[in-house]
Amino acid sequence: MANPFPPSRRTRVMRIVLVISLAINLAVAGLAVGVMLRGHDGRPPRDFDMSLGPVARALAPEDRAAIREALKSRPDMVPLRRDRSADLANFIAALTSDPYDAAALREALAAPAHRAAQVQEIAALALADRVDTMTKEARSELAARLSQGRENR
Repeated sequence: MANPFPPSRRTRVMRIVLVISLAINLAVAGLAVGVMLRGHDGRPPRDFDMSLGPVARALAPEDRAAIREALKSRPDMVPLRRDRSADLANFIAALTSDPYDAAALREALAAPAHRAAQVQEIAALALADRVDTMTKEARSELAARLSQGRENR
C-alpha cells in the first residue's frame, strides 16, 4: 500500500505527533512529581491526605503534626522518599529511549503509584497509633469534627 503523504509531509506529521505525545507525557509526569514533592505547610502530608482526607482535615493541628513527625521518623519511609528522584529519572529514560519501550514507561509510571500505596498504608497505621493515644474526649471531638465535615458537604 502506498503512503498517502509525501516524505516531507509524513516527517512533519510524525514530528507534530511526537511533540504532542511528549507534551502530554511530560504534563502527566509533572503532575505526578508535583503531587509527590509538594511541600508541607502544617497540613497533613499529601500522600496522607490523599488516602484519609476527611480524617486528616478533622484532626487537631497537634495530632497532624504528631503523625507527620511519626512518619518522618520511620526508617521504612526513608527509601520511599529517597526513590522519588529515581522515579523521575526512570520516567525520562523511558520517554527518551530509542527504540521506545512501552513496558518501561508503564513500569516507570507504576513505581510511584506502588510507593504511594505503601505510604498510605504506613500513614493509616500512624493515624491508628495516634488515635490509640487519644483520650475518650479527644476521640469524641474528632468524631464530631468528622460528622460536621460530612454534613458540610
